[in-house]
Amino acid sequence: MTIQTENAKAAAWDLIGSLFWESGRTTAKPSDEEIGLFLHGITAGARCTVVGASTKDLVEALLALGAEVTVVDFSERMCEDLRAALPDGSCRILRHDITQRAPEELRGTQQFVLNDRLVNRFSEVEARKGLEGMLDLLTDGGQVRASIKLGLYPMDERMIANGTERGTLESFYDAGTKVIDFAAAGDVLSDSLLPHGGIDSELLLRWYRGRGREQRFDHEDIAALLTTVDVEGRGLHLATATEFGQAPKTKMYTATAVRSGQDA
Repeated sequence: MTIQTENAKAAAWDLIGSLFWESGRTTAKPSDEEIGLFLHGITAGARCTVVGASTKDLVEALLALGAEVTVVDFSERMCEDLRAALPDGSCRILRHDITQRAPEELRGTQQFVLNDRLVNRFSEVEARKGLEGMLDLLTDGGQVRASIKLGLYPMDERMIANGTERGTLESFYDAGTKVIDFAAAGDVLSDSLLPHGGIDSELLLRWYRGRGREQRFDHEDIAALLTTVDVEGRGLHLATATEFGQAPKTKMYTATAVRSGQDA
């Protein structure tokens, strides 16, 4: 497979690697409820792509079902560390930036594309491109299942409060678009940093700065975003948006791949 242009955020995730699921995601990992929603209706042999090698628990749950699993991630280290953590040959793990066209051999082949809070790592432009990259993988009638935290994270709120107090808010946060730029936040970021499991704080700072711009979405933003997705005359139709009882302000969005003018 030809490696595409390097995603600017890949270096940040190369810093973290398996620390994300081993030391960092100690409380915010997908609950049994969330895993169940991801797996609903998936049976042995189903062709599934997980976008984001950080969601090791979801990958393992799919493998336990006997699904045919492909994992894609733009970070080479995330891919390497997941390969080392799983049994040899249990699934395909490919370095691929989901905001670009899918690898040709995978286009239109997958029944399910699953991702956990991945959209929360996207900028306003990357979110649309990422959903188009997921659609590119799907068969007609296939599903994207994406868990998305709506609104601000607690650390976002701390940064906004500190930026307001210091008069620097507009340098890193746009209230109109709800886009936060960690790379531009300077000391506000370091002074607002919250622990992420047991990951070293200096490493966390480098990780956040490398993540750059991220948009914070509400439900209306997601619904509107889905209407803009188009890949060669195909789109995504929002089927369900399910609240998570154990994860406040987080929903599972299920969207179906449809041809233009076709009812879902």
